[in-house]
Amino acid sequence: MKRVILLFFLVLESKADLVLEITESASKPVKIAILEKNSSSLVGQEIINVISNDLKRTGEFRVLGMDELLSIPINEDEVIQRDWLLLDVDSIIFVEVQNEDNDLEIAYSIFDISYNETEDKRRVLGLPDSLRQLSHYVSDGIYKYFYGIEGISSTKLMYVTRNSDTHKLIISDADGFNEQVLLKSNNSIISPAWSSDAKEIAYVSFENNRAQVFTQNLATGQRNLILSSKSSVSSPAWSPDNKDLAFTSTKDGNSEIYIINLKSRKITRLTENLAIDTEPAWSPDGKKIIFTSDRSGSPQIYEINVRSKLKRRLTTEGNYNARASYLDKDEIIFVHRSKTDFNIAKLDLGSRNLEVLSSTRNDESPCIAPNGNVIIYSTKDGNLSYLAGINISSKVSFKLPALYGELKEPAWSPFLR
Repeated sequence: MKRVILLFFLVLESKADLVLEITESASKPVKIAILEKNSSSLVGQEIINVISNDLKRTGEFRVLGMDELLSIPINEDEVIQRDWLLLDVDSIIFVEVQNEDNDLEIAYSIFDISYNETEDKRRVLGLPDSLRQLSHYVSDGIYKYFYGIEGISSTKLMYVTRNSDTHKLIISDADGFNEQVLLKSNNSIISPAWSSDAKEIAYVSFENNRAQVFTQNLATGQRNLILSSKSSVSSPAWSPDNKDLAFTSTKDGNSEIYIINLKSRKITRLTENLAIDTEPAWSPDGKKIIFTSDRSGSPQIYEINVRSKLKRRLTTEGNYNARASYLDKDEIIFVHRSKTDFNIAKLDLGSRNLEVLSSTRNDESPCIAPNGNVIIYSTKDGNLSYLAGINISSKVSFKLPALYGELKEPAWSPFLR
């Protein structure tokens, strides 16, 4: 008998099962030190450790250790500029922690060494048990100050693991901590997807010996069966307004793209072709859908207007292009093969410029961080699947191998605040 276990946010352990490893850093990372202001406490050091690790993991910061410093000021007035200029440090981040009356406040300031003055001051406030999340918010604020792009340390990752015959649908923090198992099954779980408000997810489960599309509310754990079919069903994709799901099905005999309204359950067929049409993804404005089709003889990316059903082919280079998503209204990310390797690529729809982003060889399932600047994807080393990623602007690359089993089907959450 096949077993399916629905687990509402079962926290596995505080250790991270995902361990992010930087494989290529920025050519000139920002050099900083992070110090606790006016005191030294265990809570403060824990917060600083989280922030330091967040920024190191971007590959765009060089965080100095205490043993590297020439002096250790406890506030801005004690900064000896000469000591920091000798170390070629860009800024000191001062962190001040107030932990009283069931409130945790983290105030931080960015002290610019070259100008010898404080350039930015901010604070975050929450409950003491949200220490890691509040620390991630600080990391995101620091990242945005230096790079002008929203940080993603406070976001979540969803992915599928397989260890022997056990499949798990898991959500974790972006740093791999706080893993939460949503579903555990002896059957395959595929195509996890976030709603745009991060309140629900959708996925395909093969329990009961058939493909079934479920949505699940992350606050209540309530799971709703949306589709159940003996035919193939895959790739549920939320519309930007969360009212519809696009999906792939062979229910009419051929692989086509459909849309189901989540309230009325009305199904609309979007494509009608003898070729295989699959892997839908919505445009940011919800007016178009891109999908993979082999109607030209090889898998290529097409775009269809949801209302008029007018179609156009987007990719022409390479003998295989699939699993596309909009980076923005003018660019798409997808799996690309020109000769033998499967890589993650970016296409500018206006200039037609195609850029191969990844250097690994068997890449699939790319997903885009909510800041539009980081891509995470599944790749293989031999027969073992793991997650890897790349920063589009800095070209920093990284990998997230699991401590056990295989990782695949990554999906990045929207911003959570």
